[in-house]
Amino acid sequence: MEFYLDFDQLLGRAESNPHSIVAMLVVFCAIAEGLFLLRRDGRYPWQDASVSVCMTIGHLVTQAAAQGLMYGIIAAAVYRVRLFTIPVSWSHWSNLVLLFLLVDLVYYVEHRCSHRIRLLWASHSVHHSAERMVATTAFRLAWTPLLSGIFLFYLPVVWIGFDPVWVYGMTSANLTYQFFVHTELVPHIRWLEWVLDTPSSHRVHHASNPEYIDKNFGGTLMVWDHLFGTYQAERPDIAIKYGLAHRRSHPNNPFVVAYEGMWEVLKSLFRSGSAHEKWARVFGPP
Repeated sequence: MEFYLDFDQLLGRAESNPHSIVAMLVVFCAIAEGLFLLRRDGRYPWQDASVSVCMTIGHLVTQAAAQGLMYGIIAAAVYRVRLFTIPVSWSHWSNLVLLFLLVDLVYYVEHRCSHRIRLLWASHSVHHSAERMVATTAFRLAWTPLLSGIFLFYLPVVWIGFDPVWVYGMTSANLTYQFFVHTELVPHIRWLEWVLDTPSSHRVHHASNPEYIDKNFGGTLMVWDHLFGTYQAERPDIAIKYGLAHRRSHPNNPFVVAYEGMWEVLKSLFRSGSAHEKWARVFGPP
């Protein structure tokens, strides 16, 4: 998850601001879940949640600082040399559906690469460092938007001919949906998980159990995981263990959570010998 909601640009200025409505819904759901867990269990993972909120603040600051370069310059430059001009609006619903499918497929590819390329994992592992699956876990986002390179994966969609405002707006909508799958309260719904990413599917994705690692990369749709062989259903005989297989040295320090993975990549790079070894240290698997 590397983008923040920007529905104002996507939908235009309106009396009812979708950005505000979604933000209020997200906050309401997080509070409601917290109250439910307090009533049911008598406790809530306050420390884990507070780190996630701190990570959100840092993500918004760093994302805002890099936004002009990522979208205003790079994406705009790619759009100027586009192959076609594909109109997207609510009246062009077929193009809107096509854009949704393309963005969701790109998200699957990007997400899978973020688990298999060490440089990308150094950023994405921030999101997986939470040791409880609650709504605030969705907020635990990286502070290295440029180094993560996530926005680059979507540039081919821009180059084909889709306006970058719509491309990254659709990406934001995809990620907004994913907020609602970060919970332990919704049970396994077998039939639905053949089509959509659900809380059960995403719990598997966040698990550090050997049986679950590198599974369920889908954002909104799970069809890509079924097609490419990365789907894994939640199993009743395996208790999910959240967090990283290799824990952060200080898991409750937001700065350590944000930068330790990248620091480890840099250290291993400088300790490497040959160019081939340096390449493997950066672009090989974690």
